[in-house]
Amino acid sequence: MCWCLNLSKPTRKSRSSESPKANLPQSKEPVIKPLIKPECLPEIFPKCSCPPPEPRCPKRKKVTSRMVMPTSQIAFSIGGPVSIERIEVGSVSIPNLDLKGFNGNFSYGSCRAKNVELELTMSIKTTFNGSIDLPWPLCWSDFCYDVSGGVDLAASTEKYQLGTIDFQSGSFSMNAPTTKVSPFSMIPEPIQGTTIEEVTTENVEMKCTSIPLDNPMGVKIGLCMPIQNMMEPNDVLTDETNIQKMESKNIKSIRVGMKNISALNITIPTVTTKGFEAQTNTPVQVTTTKKMYGSGVTLHGDAEDAHITGTVTLNIQKMIMRVKGGLEFKNVKGTVTTDSALSDKLEMDLVLTRIRIKGLNLCGMKIPAIEVEM
Repeated sequence: MCWCLNLSKPTRKSRSSESPKANLPQSKEPVIKPLIKPECLPEIFPKCSCPPPEPRCPKRKKVTSRMVMPTSQIAFSIGGPVSIERIEVGSVSIPNLDLKGFNGNFSYGSCRAKNVELELTMSIKTTFNGSIDLPWPLCWSDFCYDVSGGVDLAASTEKYQLGTIDFQSGSFSMNAPTTKVSPFSMIPEPIQGTTIEEVTTENVEMKCTSIPLDNPMGVKIGLCMPIQNMMEPNDVLTDETNIQKMESKNIKSIRVGMKNISALNITIPTVTTKGFEAQTNTPVQVTTTKKMYGSGVTLHGDAEDAHITGTVTLNIQKMIMRVKGGLEFKNVKGTVTTDSALSDKLEMDLVLTRIRIKGLNLCGMKIPAIEVEM
């Protein structure tokens, strides 16, 4: 026969008398001996299948006994309407954002370039040839003396103040096969007064649900008593559920992707830009040849006695256009589409305040077995 039962708790006095170190300071915590030694436990009381939980709730008292539900299932749940007074989304941080197939088409009612300055660096080369009419006796016939020559002017820079330039209505497109944004972050404003008509879930399974039990003696025996729950799956009905605050901290996702993004019917009354400078160093040569006599030409003074054809060549070496006042577009309309957007990582916080769920029904709730650990 195995006598392992001990129904009395050891006292501080008896413990001190048995210990050779009786004179040392003793701990204030009572020493608790198990009522039944593990080697004397019958096999009908095996260890509980769920390990002791790691409590995160504020500790109120030491837990020595608990009721454990290894598995519990809810076939589906339905509730609603749901109202959320305030949703606060913390700072959203995305280290890398890749856009594929970005396409934007815009039209504008008018465009104005303000305080425009044009700067030209150019050299001028002129040539001429023709005949002139000299008086008798130097010339025996009209236009008898042939002339030719040219004038070359060295490169110089000229600035022209063009003031304000108005453009008629037009359109422009933006197409980019691949666009990278790094990093991308934003702080959304709180969302107020959110309502959800209905919320449903399916096949909910909870594992190792633990409920502390009162143990007046404060003694842990080390037994696990399984109790078969014969109750059939049942429906749990709640008229109203109120949650004052639900906070999710440090939400992380290793990858977030979206496809077929479209923003249609974009309307912007006015778009303005800061001043900018457009510059080109590509040489441009402009050549023009004109007759300086005949139809459409009015001659004065000595030019009446000359038939000259002139050729002017402009060698533009550099051109700078400064739009000092920026551009102003009015009545901008357009659409933007993106094939896909992929981010490497997403981080944010989420706080929901004053959640109210009407008519929460947990349908087909089933708890196959209950274990009591003592």
